[in-house]
Amino acid sequence: MSVTHAQQQREFVLAALRTVCKRLEYIREEIVFNGTALSSGAIDPMTALRWTEEVAPGCLPIEIKATFLVKGWGWEGL
Repeated sequence: MSVTHAQQQREFVLAALRTVCKRLEYIREEIVFNGTALSSGAIDPMTALRWTEEVAPGCLPIEIKATFLVKGWGWEGL
């Protein structure tokens, strides 16, 4: 039995979607771990923000950066 072009495309896209789901799971777990480390005092807030930006670039709300800038909490380097 031969596989059609449409079946190949479908399987390829399904594999890609599974990969995206695994990547999202990884990001979620990293962020949860990041929050646990921050809440336990193992890391400071800036480290938590840097880590988040590394794992999930662009996902932090813009209000976070604005708050750090307004309060002078040293957003430089992020």
